[in-house]
This record gives sequence, structure tokens and C-alpha cells, in this order.
Amino acid sequence: MRTARRQNAKPLASLAALAAFVAIPATLSFMAEAADAQSLAAGLLPAAALPTADAAATRATLRLADDALPALLAGDSVVTGVDLGDAEQRASASDADLVCMAKVIVHEARNQPRAGQLAVAQLIMARVRTGRFADSVCGVVNQPGQFFNTAAYEPAREGAAWATAVAVSREALEGAADPVAPGALFYHAAYQAPTSFFRGRQRVATLGDHIFYR
Repeated sequence: MRTARRQNAKPLASLAALAAFVAIPATLSFMAEAADAQSLAAGLLPAAALPTADAAATRATLRLADDALPALLAGDSVVTGVDLGDAEQRASASDADLVCMAKVIVHEARNQPRAGQLAVAQLIMARVRTGRFADSVCGVVNQPGQFFNTAAYEPAREGAAWATAVAVSREALEGAADPVAPGALFYHAAYQAPTSFFRGRQRVATLGDHIFYR
């Protein structure tokens, strides 16, 4: 029996390390340790093989890990010590911007080559950056007299058109592609005669059925 207790010295050291993780504000490595603790609690390390005092401490540690794991997986900022509110808001804003931009691409450029769709997406991003328009994608595309009310437009979200629009939007949002109409802030259909507003602006590209201007 003494030999068995010595052989369990290393698992006990691991459990002591896990207890330290429980006491420290959680990190991703703690989540892995907590998962390991639940495996131990399931019977991988019999408590009967441990000295009485060590077994009691181990069970207490495992209870802490067992209680903490669901909250960690749920992103509970009280348990982890990490405030996820700002990150969640940024993620929600990013998702909303992605949808707003994809709707514009489907509505305005679904019949255009991919470069033409990307030009529209990059134009929206250029407006966000200038400070002359709204400070978000949804704000820019929903400004009166500019694009349209995206909340009132629900294109089908199955099929190639929507998938391409989402991929192009993500590329533009991440800045992952070179500009195809550098500096463009405005455009109109090529079949339309330019108004005086466009005649006073620099023409930077013609892509598909659209002409782009700074």
C-alpha cells in the first residue's frame, strides 16, 4: 500500500497545480485543467488510493473545478475575472456590419464580377474611415439618401449570391485585399449619365456596370 501511495505522488502534484489555477483568475489553460479534474472525478484517480488528508483536499479541489467549469464555458465574467461585455458588444457590432454590407452587395452588385462587388464593399469601408459619414458600416449604408434601409430588405440567405456577398464583406471588413477602386467614395451605374455632382469628382475606376469616384 505504501508503494501505491508513492506512485501517486505525481498525480497529487498535478492536483496541487490545479488548485493553484482555481485560486487565480481563470485563463484558457485553467479550462483545460478543470476539464482534466472532471475526468479525475469520474474515476481515473481513485480517492481510496490516497492518504485520507490528501483525498479530502483532492475532493475539495475537484468540487471547485466542477463548479467552475460550466461558468467558464458559458463565459461568466464573475468566475473568470475577465469582463467579456466589451468583447461581446464588438462581436455583435461586427456581425451586424457584416450583414448590412452583405445586403448592400446583394442588392447593388450581385450581378457584378467579384472585383466589382469588392469595390462596393471597400467604398463603404472608406466612408467609415473618412469621418465624413457614419462611424459604422450599418450607419453608412442606412444614411438617408445614400444606400437604403437594410432593415427593410431581406434577401434569401441560401445560395451562391449570399455566400459570395458574405465572403466579400468579410474580406473588406478585415482589410484583406488590395483596393480595387482606390479612394472611391461614390459610384453610379455606367448606363446612367453622370450628374453635376459626379462631373466635379475624380473618376478612379470602372468595374462591371459601375463607375467609381473619389
